[in-house]
Order: sequence, then structure tokens, then C-alpha cells
Amino acid sequence: MGYRIRRAELGDVNGVSQLFNEYRMFYDQRADLNGASEYIKERMERNESVILIAELEMNTDLRDKSSLNDKLVSNEFGGFVQLYPSFSSVSMKPIWVLNDLYVHADHRQRGIARKLLQAARRLGDEGGAVRIVLSTAISNKKAQALYESEGYTLDTNFMYYELQI
Repeated sequence: MGYRIRRAELGDVNGVSQLFNEYRMFYDQRADLNGASEYIKERMERNESVILIAELEMNTDLRDKSSLNDKLVSNEFGGFVQLYPSFSSVSMKPIWVLNDLYVHADHRQRGIARKLLQAARRLGDEGGAVRIVLSTAISNKKAQALYESEGYTLDTNFMYYELQI
């Protein structure tokens, strides 16, 4: 079994929304599949984000094999990354904000997060972006190690602030 990384389309909203709902729950948000679906669909319809998905690649014969995990087969999307376009005024070039990266528990330890990060980088390269930015929890050491292994560096020049509204 392998995974193919591709850009999500409107026909993928249900599968992506399930992952997005689980992602939000991972960050202690209440389950809201309908809200997740509306949110994802709206982002896609308005072209406000790019969502890349890791789609399970299996030939039809394999789907009938009883030796496969039914739960794994029923969820054809192993993970996703959502990027929002932005701009760097100083460089006068586009940047991407990598806001969401999630791999379903049944699909972990298969290199999906790395493949999604690499696909995001290709997207940035192809679009002439000057950089991809992301943030992660200080306690998320596994994610930090992954990002650093893919060439991301910790910003030591700027402080990050936010204003809750």
C-alpha cells in the first residue's frame, strides 16, 4: 500500500472534513463534522486555501482481501495539509502559511507527514513563493524534529505575537 499526494477537489470535501474534524479534536475542540465540512467546502469554493491530501493507493483486488484492516480501507485519505496564501511585503513575493497538518492515527508511521511537507514545498517552488511559515506547540517535539529534518528552521530573529479578538 502506498499513498499518492494530490490537491483536494470539491468531491473530496467529505473525506477531508472527517480528517479536519479529527484534527480539531486533537487540539481539544468539540467535534463538529457539519461545521468542519462547511469550513472546508467554503475554503475550497473561494480558493482561499490549498489542501493537499494523502490518498491511499490500492488496486481494486486488494480491497476485497480479508487480511486488510477494514478501518484502514474505509478511510482512503491518510492525512492532509492545508496552506493559506499570503505575501511578504519586504521581498514582494508570495508566501504560504502551513496552518494544518494531520495524519489519521490508522495511517501514521508511513511517512505521510513528510510526503505532505515535501508536496507543500513543491507547491511553493512552483508558485514562486519565497518561504513557507508554520507554528507548532512548544511541546510538540516530534513535529519539530520532522520540520527540522525537512529544512525548516526556528525563527530566532522575530518574536511572534497575537491578539485574541
